[in-house]
Amino acid sequence: MPNTIKSRPICGSPVHSVFTGKDKYLRLQKHTISDITPPICENESLFILVNSGRGTITINGVEFPFEQGTFVWLQSYHTFTIKADSDDPLELSICVYDYPLSSFLALREPSPDTVDAIMVALPVIRLEGEYLQKIRDLYDEFEKEDSCFDPGSSLIKVSILGQFSYFFIKHSIRQNQEDQSRDWPLGWQATLYIGSHFAEDITAESVAERFSTSASTLNRELRNISGYNFAHTLNRVRVNIASGALLYEDMSLSYVAEHSGFSSEVAFYRIFKKYTGTTPLEYRKQMLESGEKVYRGMIMSQMLMDVLNHSYASFSSPIDIKDTSKSLYLSESVIRELVQEKFGASYKDITVLTRLRHAAALLLTTNLPVLDIAVNVGFNCSRSFSRAFHKLYQMTPGEYRSLNRGGENQ
Repeated sequence: MPNTIKSRPICGSPVHSVFTGKDKYLRLQKHTISDITPPICENESLFILVNSGRGTITINGVEFPFEQGTFVWLQSYHTFTIKADSDDPLELSICVYDYPLSSFLALREPSPDTVDAIMVALPVIRLEGEYLQKIRDLYDEFEKEDSCFDPGSSLIKVSILGQFSYFFIKHSIRQNQEDQSRDWPLGWQATLYIGSHFAEDITAESVAERFSTSASTLNRELRNISGYNFAHTLNRVRVNIASGALLYEDMSLSYVAEHSGFSSEVAFYRIFKKYTGTTPLEYRKQMLESGEKVYRGMIMSQMLMDVLNHSYASFSSPIDIKDTSKSLYLSESVIRELVQEKFGASYKDITVLTRLRHAAALLLTTNLPVLDIAVNVGFNCSRSFSRAFHKLYQMTPGEYRSLNRGGENQ
């Protein structure tokens, strides 16, 4: 298929911290856009849902329709501009996807499908019907927790962000398979390549050679779509990866530097301070200090992340702490101490909470009988499920479904 997509140049230098910032972690934002934004290049990842309105979003020089049901996952290597039609303002719901709290992608080797979905497939998908309703319900659930700033509420929000990413990846993989023949502009392809090979010893010359062009042409194209040349683009990606890794409890500076692609700790320190205005340790200290109405206490060790990930991945199975202990080769006492120290709860409490949140989503988005839902999320019988559900929500599963679905007779 011939390349019919041409890069759209940005107008002006990119701005930062429009939708991100220390006070916006784990918070739902709602924005109305009635004109056009300046070019934006955030240092965090964002989920954006268009609730109403019509317009366009231009990402790394490529324009996409932006209308009701559009769901976007933007990364820190994206420079974007949002434009609303003059007579149809855009109403947006936005969440910062906080990688250190929500994802293993920064520290673990993701599966090939995940790499394809995030790095290759489009950052924009169009949702309709039950798929759109599911994401809306998750945004609504996220918003309900906005008045709480405690570990339990934060855990729920992290789980919702994880569901966003899982949902997006599944749909992006399918969309990517249908879009294999599309030919993208040089700037788009080169930015994705830099974003997925940041840890390697790449140069403008080596990347340009890969795309059968010159380093000067590559730099000109990157500046055209993002305002940054190759070196600046690569350093931004590496600094943003390092920023996430710094917030794990057991990550040494030498490991963070190596993981992020820096040639040495000295280079890491110098470049990090140049791009953030602070040293790595100063950045860590600032980010771990809780701001107003912000909970940042969930920065955790890899070991605890392993425990929580196992709980999330296995919530529909009748697992208990013994199963987790065997699967992760950790003692039960270590697991208990880790969970209790961070969340003030038992491992069983965390597992039950995960199951109940998934059950609530099924009650809102499906017509499955309560018994089927109970079994689906890992309860042995409907009685124990209903009892646990009532304890959390102060109502039965049937009452919850009726109340939140407008009194429908299910």
